[in-house]
Amino acid sequence: MSGQDTGQIRVAGAGNVWVADEGTALPDETDPTAAPGAGWIDMGYVTTDGVTFTFARESEDLDSWQADKVRVLTTSDPMSLTFALMQTTGDTLILAMGGGTVESPVTDVYKYVPAEGANNVRAMIIDFQDSAINYRYVLPKVQVEGEVSYTLVRDGALTYPLGFGVLDGSPKYYILTDDPNMATPTLTVATSAKADAIEEAPAKAKATK
Repeated sequence: MSGQDTGQIRVAGAGNVWVADEGTALPDETDPTAAPGAGWIDMGYVTTDGVTFTFARESEDLDSWQADKVRVLTTSDPMSLTFALMQTTGDTLILAMGGGTVESPVTDVYKYVPAEGANNVRAMIIDFQDSAINYRYVLPKVQVEGEVSYTLVRDGALTYPLGFGVLDGSPKYYILTDDPNMATPTLTVATSAKADAIEEAPAKAKATK
């Protein structure tokens, strides 16, 4: 039991969003600070809202004749993340719109052409640093979800708020870090298939006549 320790408080003071095509080689697992390698693109500045991860859980309560809610069956555990990019590039548009191409009809003129109905799967890395501590979230398969909406205004930067669903995989995601506080966890978790991921609940006795 660690107790109260300010050294275990993390602040994502800076970071990066990296994107690659599906199937691109994932980064070295021995160094969370190493550049991801060929095929990975740093998407540049993100707004001050940073990156938001959402870990949802959909479950079904199982009632019995003798008691209510004797087991909880996990049926799905969707994961998503959101952030807003600030830099306008060909890669930004292709990522935001789920695909498309950038052509050059003449020198120094560029034309983005969307791919109707496309929503390409990408690989993604989210890095953040807290002084000398580094964290890296590796997501092998993500896909744009929901609407993509941006606004052109005279008094603010053009930003691209994006939401991504994390697709299932083996694993769906993992975290690399050099944080020494991650070294000796006490809690244990039994791994199992989703259909068997059950939390036991104590039975509640019912009155008999």
